[in-house]
Amino acid sequence: MLTRFIYKFLPQRETMKRGAATVSGLVIFGCGLALLFLADLGVGPWDVLHDGLANHLNRSPGTIIISLGALLLVFLFLFRQPLGPATIANVVIIGLVLDLVMRFVETPESFIIRLMMTSASPIVVGLGSMFYLGAGLGVGPRDGLMTALIERGQGVAKARTVIEAAIFVGGVLLGGSYGIGTLIFAFGVGPSYQFFKHQVWAGWPESTRRYVYRR
Repeated sequence: MLTRFIYKFLPQRETMKRGAATVSGLVIFGCGLALLFLADLGVGPWDVLHDGLANHLNRSPGTIIISLGALLLVFLFLFRQPLGPATIANVVIIGLVLDLVMRFVETPESFIIRLMMTSASPIVVGLGSMFYLGAGLGVGPRDGLMTALIERGQGVAKARTVIEAAIFVGGVLLGGSYGIGTLIFAFGVGPSYQFFKHQVWAGWPESTRRYVYRR
């Protein structure tokens, strides 16, 4: 009986840990994006699009992130990409956290403080990415878009470049915020995530059996 209890309890305990890592990572990720928006020195390539759409549709950036993420989920479903719990949580939590932080915190007047916030953003986002990707419960919908192109014959570098460039140009045309913060984030978030992954926590192996859909 004790052995049966242990085998039943351990998977549940692991699932709870993975879920906690996912939620914690996404909350930290949202806070990192909020730093970039509040600094008002330019946002990341995807967020240039989010910001442009938010201005045109008179909606908050977080609402746009959630809405666009939901559309990407439909795209991933149609193109038979794996959808995990973290994929769905990504759509909701990051946008909610971004809006919540921006509702209670104002942009500082000091340029130095804003520059410090901009520099901290990719570090915080990288830390959040370590937790939610390390949980092994799926990637974000925007990463799924890249893998969909890769599966259709595009190289990793080309797929990422095409997506990021198209999103950035579209965001600029819509009047999204870009500037030095865009460059700092674009070149800083990848190395930040790699540092945390290799030096702090590599995460759990990906749990493909927890995907909610894969055809």
